[in-house]
Order: sequence, then structure tokens, then C-alpha cells
Amino acid sequence: MSHKVRKESMCVKMYVIVLFFCGIGIWFSAQPVHNKKVYTNAALNRKIESVLIENGIVKNDILSQYIKEKNERTAAWNEFYKIIKLKSSKTARSFEKSFRSVARSIKVGLSRTDNADGSVTYKFYSPGKDYSNITFMSPQKSSKG
Repeated sequence: MSHKVRKESMCVKMYVIVLFFCGIGIWFSAQPVHNKKVYTNAALNRKIESVLIENGIVKNDILSQYIKEKNERTAAWNEFYKIIKLKSSKTARSFEKSFRSVARSIKVGLSRTDNADGSVTYKFYSPGKDYSNITFMSPQKSSKG
């Protein structure tokens, strides 16, 4: 009888251990994963900065820039905003091909908006998340007669 009790006791202990590890597995699988979004954010911002530098944009051309931190239950990310004054030799379209290449490499969407004030905004996004908004302001045309 003692042997039977030990065997049952051992089975109960094994069952409890298995349930414990299953609980840990479920807990880890339910935790939000922020690392992929943070990586996407950082990689995208680095590539956008490279495109801007390659096209002759310097610090003095950036009129405004800021970052908004966003948090949802399952994700956290930063939204980057830049307003850039273009030189007379450049247009917003001259950046489009490079921006599309960046969007494809990071696997995010890219949209272009022509604003009422004549500026153009490029937005890098994924469903429900905006990662970067870059607005190009065209140089003012002088009205000399």
C-alpha cells in the first residue's frame, strides 16, 4: 500500500509541475511585445534621416521637429514629425522614390498628401500606427514685377 501511495504522490507532484510550467508559458505569451515596434521605429527614422542628408537637407532646413510617444495595450512606439523648408532646386517629389524604397525595406506604408497651403506631407504608417510625418514647405515665390 505504501508503494501505491508514493506512486500517486509522485504523479500529483509531476502534474503540479507541468501545470506550473504551462502557466508560465501562458503568462509569457500574453505579455505585450514592444521590441519589434521600437526596432521598426528606430530603423525607419535612421533611414529617413539618411535620405534627407543624401538629398542635401541640413539642420537649418528643418523648421520644426518633435516626437510623440504612443502607448497602447499591446504596443508602444514613437511618432516622428518634421517640417522641412525645401531649397529652390528641390521639390517634394524628388524624395518620393527614396521614401518608397525605405517604406518597402521596413515593410510599412507610405502616403502622400498635398496640403492646402502648398506643402506636401509624407506619412510612414502601419495599420493603426503612424511612425513618421515629414512635411515639405516649398520656398516662397517672390512677386517681383
